[in-house]
Amino acid sequence: MKIAIIGAGVAGSFLGSMLSKGDHEVTLFESNREESHWPVCAWGASKHMLEYFSNKAGLDFSKYIFHVGKKLKMSLPNQKTEYLNLDGLVTYNKKQWENDLLSNVNVEYGISCNRETFPKEKYDYVLDCTGFHRRFLPRAKEDFVIPAYEYLVENITDIDEFHVMGYKGARGYFWYFPLNNGTGFMGAGDIDRKYLGIKEFFAEHPQVRIVKKIGRPIRLAPPRLMEPFCDGNIIGVGESIGTVFPMLGEGIIPSLLSCEIFLQVLDKAENDKKKFDQREYREKVLKKFQYYYDVYKIVRLKMDGKLSTVKHFNLLMSMYKNMKKDEKRFGFEINFDKMRRLVNAL
Repeated sequence: MKIAIIGAGVAGSFLGSMLSKGDHEVTLFESNREESHWPVCAWGASKHMLEYFSNKAGLDFSKYIFHVGKKLKMSLPNQKTEYLNLDGLVTYNKKQWENDLLSNVNVEYGISCNRETFPKEKYDYVLDCTGFHRRFLPRAKEDFVIPAYEYLVENITDIDEFHVMGYKGARGYFWYFPLNNGTGFMGAGDIDRKYLGIKEFFAEHPQVRIVKKIGRPIRLAPPRLMEPFCDGNIIGVGESIGTVFPMLGEGIIPSLLSCEIFLQVLDKAENDKKKFDQREYREKVLKKFQYYYDVYKIVRLKMDGKLSTVKHFNLLMSMYKNMKKDEKRFGFEINFDKMRRLVNAL
């Protein structure tokens, strides 16, 4: 089977690795040149899940870990602070991890692909792993993105843990994720483009040096709002179909989970000697990420100043129960009282 993958991010790299292990002829196209390709996001996720997916790809995840967190500091409006106990939240060498996934994959760097000019007919399937850009799929009817940018910084001497600051009305958040050897990622996502915390960070830590600045929006719209997932022989995987947890803007693990769904449906089709079942793929994606829509509604209600912990109790319970069930997948404690206080404080 001849497969084209568009985008060398989390989803594209993992699928490239897994599909190349089979009898498929796989070509991955990445718009950036190899020397300038840089994985976005703060490089933080659940060690438990990254071990699981690394094992599938034949990688030893322990070789990539930078920092194992113990507590996450949550700074909230009105000078309130909460701490979350961490259980597997780590930062890791995402660049090296993705490079190693692609070590045996045919990658064409510096090739900017788009739906209009790409020779789709030459491939059995074209996988849209372009993340926020969603270059090959039709425009979704109800998308929602939040502007964001971050800095890779070095010479950090006085911070050694995760720190997140939530904005009033859940309109954005600031983060600092420690890496290794005095480096870290610091940034903010903010619907109002004020990016509170960034100037303050530099003022409080004048010794910090900027290594790299990365800007990109983050999609918060869940899969339910990002259909269609498929169009002809084009299949979307990862953030291109909305697999980002809306409350946290976290997309690494959800993207990998959507890859797993794609591979399951593809394997079944090959075993049955049938075409890829797009309907089954759609149903599995919607089921897996069903509660993301409830979380998204909580975020939007909070942004609009309309969230009531009494009136919308069922939404909050849905978020809590589903997160609690997947506690290992998040890498931090899921506590209802803390969750309620966090939502109320924003």
